[in-house]
Amino acid sequence: MKALARELNYIPNEAARHFKLNRTSTLGLIVPDILDQYYAFAANGVEAAAEEKGYHVMLAQSREDEQKEERIIDLMIRNRVDGVVAAISKTRTDMAPYQKLLSIGIPVVCIGREPATPEFDFVSSDNMEGGRLATDFLIRQGHRHIAHLRGPEGMRTGNARYEGYKLALQQHGIPLREELVEVVDFSREHTEAALARMLALEVPPTAVFAFKNYMALDGIAFLKKYHPQLVEAMPFTGFGNLPILDYLDHKPAASIEESSHEMGLEAARQLFSRIREGEGGEQSARSIQLPCKLVVHV
Repeated sequence: MKALARELNYIPNEAARHFKLNRTSTLGLIVPDILDQYYAFAANGVEAAAEEKGYHVMLAQSREDEQKEERIIDLMIRNRVDGVVAAISKTRTDMAPYQKLLSIGIPVVCIGREPATPEFDFVSSDNMEGGRLATDFLIRQGHRHIAHLRGPEGMRTGNARYEGYKLALQQHGIPLREELVEVVDFSREHTEAALARMLALEVPPTAVFAFKNYMALDGIAFLKKYHPQLVEAMPFTGFGNLPILDYLDHKPAASIEESSHEMGLEAARQLFSRIREGEGGEQSARSIQLPCKLVVHV
């Protein structure tokens, strides 16, 4: 039969074979924005791990829209993906759409942003330690009035970075000034408004730790336009050692390197582990924190 198949140039029906095996050799990957280099590198990591296993990756962007995110999940169910790696949208607290995946035997690994409920595997950088490193660097540069641009309300990643900020202040005996902490969404307008308010204080900040370096770059652009005398005097730190920083004249003083490519690799490996385990009953969720490091820009 094999010889006859070769003679007739027979190509196996992949859909039928996958149906029989109950596998499609496809992973789903949901990210907020593929233009964000953090998620682009993470996607590369997921894809590299998938290729090693002979898997394809179905990539979709939620654009931080929870309804779109849910439509993507339904699409992935219809296409019978074997598992999903997801960076959940920034405001998501209802994990029911992802719980639906688990209930029908599709494992989920969350990446970067911590899920609101504990049943999901989660891979991230050590956000609290990264926040401590970023703030400690500014303190060692002689700053005691350090502003912090936090992530959106409810985002656990932002909470962890804020805890690292507070820990660094405590370790150096510096009182926390609540008026120097501002919850900011990811828009330039919100970042600018936060900095304008804090710079109007009687004792304004002299340095800024931002949730991510895109915020830091928006802040630096704001200073260049409205407070040019502060551009060189007010250093920023933030998460995300973006390659483009090497080409900028004005950049953050230091960045937290998160190694999102490694994060994507590890998330895919955890997903393949869950796929191999199948429906072996309830198991404890795994939480993996990858080390991050401070990169000083010169």
